Amino acid sequence: MSSAPAPTRHHAPGVRASLALLVIACILPVAVVTAFLIVHFYQRERAQLIDHTISRARAIIAATDRDIASTQLALQMLSTSTMLLKQDLRGFHQRATGLVDQLGADSIVLLDTDGTLLLSTRRPYGAPLARLGRAPLLQRILASGRPGVSDMFIGPLNGRPIFSVGVPVRRAGATVMTLNAIFTPQRLQHVLSEQKLPANWRASVLDTEGRVATRSRELDTYAGRQVSAALRQQLASASESGLATRSLDGQDVYLVYSRSTRTGWSAVLGIPSEELTASLYRTLAWLVSVTLAALGAGLALAWLLGGRIADSVQALVAPARAVGAGASLAIPPLHFREANELGHALRDAALSVRQARADMRESEQRLALAANAAHLGIWTRELSDSRIWCSEQWRALFGFAPEQQLSLADLLAKVHPDDRAAVRDTLNHTQHGAPRYDMEYRLLLAGGEQRWIGSHGSIEHDAQGRPLRVRGVSLDITQRKQAELEVQQKQKEVTHLARVAMLGELSGALAHELNQPLTAILSNAQAARRFLARPAPDLAEVAEILDDIVDEDKRAGDIIERLRRLFGKQDMPRQPVDAGALVDGVIRLVRNDLIHHGLTVRTELGEQALTLSADPVQLQQVLINLLMNACDAQAAPQLSDGVIVLRCARDGDAVLFSVIDHGPGIVQETLPRIFDPFFTTKTRGMGLGLSICRSIAGAHHGTLWAHNNPDGGASFHLRLPLAEAAP
Repeated sequence: MSSAPAPTRHHAPGVRASLALLVIACILPVAVVTAFLIVHFYQRERAQLIDHTISRARAIIAATDRDIASTQLALQMLSTSTMLLKQDLRGFHQRATGLVDQLGADSIVLLDTDGTLLLSTRRPYGAPLARLGRAPLLQRILASGRPGVSDMFIGPLNGRPIFSVGVPVRRAGATVMTLNAIFTPQRLQHVLSEQKLPANWRASVLDTEGRVATRSRELDTYAGRQVSAALRQQLASASESGLATRSLDGQDVYLVYSRSTRTGWSAVLGIPSEELTASLYRTLAWLVSVTLAALGAGLALAWLLGGRIADSVQALVAPARAVGAGASLAIPPLHFREANELGHALRDAALSVRQARADMRESEQRLALAANAAHLGIWTRELSDSRIWCSEQWRALFGFAPEQQLSLADLLAKVHPDDRAAVRDTLNHTQHGAPRYDMEYRLLLAGGEQRWIGSHGSIEHDAQGRPLRVRGVSLDITQRKQAELEVQQKQKEVTHLARVAMLGELSGALAHELNQPLTAILSNAQAARRFLARPAPDLAEVAEILDDIVDEDKRAGDIIERLRRLFGKQDMPRQPVDAGALVDGVIRLVRNDLIHHGLTVRTELGEQALTLSADPVQLQQVLINLLMNACDAQAAPQLSDGVIVLRCARDGDAVLFSVIDHGPGIVQETLPRIFDPFFTTKTRGMGLGLSICRSIAGAHHGTLWAHNNPDGGASFHLRLPLAEAAP
């Protein structure tokens, strides 16, 4: 539904024409009267204004010197930091970062004597940095040993005009580097604003080359720009003076300046040329009585025109409010053409608002349908007062009533006790500005039902960069998590089957391993019977025989316990494992099988004790599998020297196990596939051994790989991280 066009008054004057009449009526009488007097007062008032302006320029350059001096003092104190003396650049970077805001600097940098950037607070510690070369400020500090300030230059890290305040860093009386605070032109703007200069004046601070270090107007446009050659020549000729010129933005000004004897920088103030005369008019107070009559006529006309303008504006207030409500507008005839045009614009805006609201409602409905179809719950949390809004689908996922008022405590009460602390920590991090988060956790619903939830949120910030609210979605991932658990269970069963298959391969050796202590027990028992059958048995000898029987029985028990752990279905929890003891235990398990194959294992263990955090049973399975594969590779005596090398050594922050055989090696075409499931070169192999071994290595955050040796045979390497030292 559209509003009827507002009627328009014919020949309505424009606002600009009415205001032009107002200006003429107010200014022209005053200009005519004061024209006769301006010549007499001009020279005196102009001289006074220039003298006063030079005093302001002195104050500005003095304030600039104080800022630079205070910065140099702060940098000198920072340069004596013990972290810098100890070359703890990481700690010094953190401390310098904390001082950047206090100094009002863009960044703090540490510069080597050859111009190399050692650190910059604009980059994380260790990030690549540019090389400045022999910068002028660096040269001056190295030559004089005193603090200094650079001219304006383009920063290598931010690509913007900057200047640098630097101090030497000394060791043993020599300058070994410089500590510099980098400032943007905005840093010095306060020395201009403190003078409370008129808004239309131009004020700048120039470096020794005449480049703009800061400016009161359009700083982003003119920062680092060099003034005209004529002005630079004038600046070089005298420490204080004035001249008529044109500013960088094309404004005709009378310019005065004062140069610092300390830094060589200059404070420059430009008075608009018209202000030199306008300020004089304002000083002629006695002319007020003369101009009152003329102003009265002008004000009368202004009153008439202003009233009409006010009436037109007031007539548009109600229609403007109706635009916000999306209602139809009724705009009466107005005095001015522009007001009538504004009325038509308001009418069009009302139509646009109604259409936008209709489109927004349709978009919200589509979003709700899409969320319901995907079973997504949408939520919003206000960080200022912890208010929570959520969709109906979200309430259904979490088991909340449609109208129930929600709080963060209500949400955490639904979370499974084992996941509650992690969820609380994640939500708390959002209040400290974390940009987004993704987490998975369980809900404990009524009746003991557990439901897995995937939650994804992002943070919104206000204009000052502070966290404002969190928006996100939640969805039910119970089926996926159950599928993952089933896959993990199947992996455990396959791993157990591989160990059982290994038991079949080792059965002969294990029978021999158990036969030795059992034969010794039988022999010692028979001997004890014979001793006891004597008329005067030697009880001490019988006691020794019984001790031997006990030792052999323990030995058999140890063998059975190792086999039970190795071939049990349940994996052991992670625990500290000594790498050398692990190797010794594996050698004992496969010793008789090695003897049966006519092979020996040469162990190469380092002197340093190495500890892993691992499942010892799973690591035994990996090493046994690798050793049995090495036995199969050296089954033909003519192909090897009968020696398998098992090496254990430290590799950085990890332990490296190596099993090296001297067999025919691995066919090059099959080498990339030997860790694939169900791939085997054995006639009765399952093709799961090496695949399971690599999975066990990955579960321990390690790696397993193989390669052929240059002198024949193959090597398998298992690299596992060392256990972290206890705090």
